[in-house]
Amino acid sequence: MTNPAAPDPAAGNGQAPSEGSNASPDAAGSDSDSPNEPAASAPPTPASPTWRDEVLQQLSGQDPARGRMRAFRAIAVTCVVALISIVGGFEVSHRLEDRHSQGDAERDDRNADVIEDAKKPFDWKMNPGLSDEDPWESWVLDRRLTPEEQAELKGLRDQKAIWAFVKKRGGWRVGMEAGSYKLQLTSERQKAVVVTQLAAQAVNCRPSPVKTHISIGSGGTETWDDAHFNLTADGSSVPALVFKQKEPTDSPSEAPFDKVVSLGGTQSPGFLVLTPFLRAPKLCDWSVSLKYNVNSGKTQSQTINKDDDGRPLGVTGLYDLGGVDSWQWSDDDVWVHSPPVS
Repeated sequence: MTNPAAPDPAAGNGQAPSEGSNASPDAAGSDSDSPNEPAASAPPTPASPTWRDEVLQQLSGQDPARGRMRAFRAIAVTCVVALISIVGGFEVSHRLEDRHSQGDAERDDRNADVIEDAKKPFDWKMNPGLSDEDPWESWVLDRRLTPEEQAELKGLRDQKAIWAFVKKRGGWRVGMEAGSYKLQLTSERQKAVVVTQLAAQAVNCRPSPVKTHISIGSGGTETWDDAHFNLTADGSSVPALVFKQKEPTDSPSEAPFDKVVSLGGTQSPGFLVLTPFLRAPKLCDWSVSLKYNVNSGKTQSQTINKDDDGRPLGVTGLYDLGGVDSWQWSDDDVWVHSPPVS
């Protein structure tokens, strides 16, 4: 009995090897390992140090280490130049900004000076020394009292009642405080304004209309005012004077008014009580002149001749009044009547 042939181990897939093939079983996968062909090298990659060296060498034509040094040096120089440019730009910008700010400050200063110079050196308020309610102690009328009015006056003792009696008949208060004015000076200037001198003069004088003088005062001189003027009817300018007393019981003497009034800046408003005396039997208007300077500059002058209500400043002369009917309250608490001397 014949046995079937055993399968060839080399023909695992059921196919017989090609005829004439003398290749060994593992020859098919060994072509690249042939000793006759050199092994191919892997291409350089960007991450390889060898690749950087080759690129630097090709660019510089020098040793890679020296190429890297020159490249780093170029980068450093570029950074320094950029930094200098940035810093220089900042410096130029800062200088331009400073110059612009300085120009703005100078322009603001010029504008402030223009505004400052446009302001009045000072403003003033001139008001009578007494309010309408203050009765005072000395009054005049431009006519004589009738017998009925004389009898009524003899029954009056209170100053307010006498003032009401006189005012009702068109009379007015005279002498010292009654003839004074309160002058208030204010300034909006930032620069210093200084009033250095005061003077006054009588204007528009006419004969005195006084016919009756009524008084309950002692007639003594008081020293309450800040400055006074001894006016003359010829309109001469007279300086400001002050009363001075060494002792309260002494009679006051006169001395030049030598004070200054400082205004502007942080100075407080200035207040002066001014009293005119007219040494003539006249009724006059008067004005006061103030000499002043701004910031120690040129001396200038300002004249004030009206009060806050627009009325002329007035003064009544009580000297040498002939033909005046006088009523004086005596120390014996009785009215003393002195008829006019004919």
